[in-house]
Amino acid sequence: MRRFFFDFREADDRYPDTVGTDFANVEEAYLEAFKAAQEMWGELLKQRRDPRRCSFEVRNEGGDGLFVLPFQEVLDCCRIRRAVPLERTFEELSATHNYARRVSNEFVQQIRATHQALEQSRELLQRVGVYFSRTSA
Repeated sequence: MRRFFFDFREADDRYPDTVGTDFANVEEAYLEAFKAAQEMWGELLKQRRDPRRCSFEVRNEGGDGLFVLPFQEVLDCCRIRRAVPLERTFEELSATHNYARRVSNEFVQQIRATHQALEQSRELLQRVGVYFSRTSA
């Protein structure tokens, strides 16, 4: 177990956690911070304080900052996400697949054209080299 400290920040005011709490890992500490932010949200509103201006700054025993959890994340996770119809998802996937195939084919054509141009350049350089070797001899 490692000890994590949850410093509470509200706008410019910071209230350091001097006790800390033990957790197995950072993920557990994050989940606990999120749960605490959810619980504090309503209390802050009752006190007519804006929870969106609050955050937890979580650090380890050495004082190293591990992460910041803005209370705004509590609100963001509550927003309703509209499901995308399956037909639309399939259409988008199909369109993306077709686009990728077309771009891939164009890329292969460009590589072939580049190889041909390089081969022609090599042949020209060989001819020029042979020409210069004949004229200088």
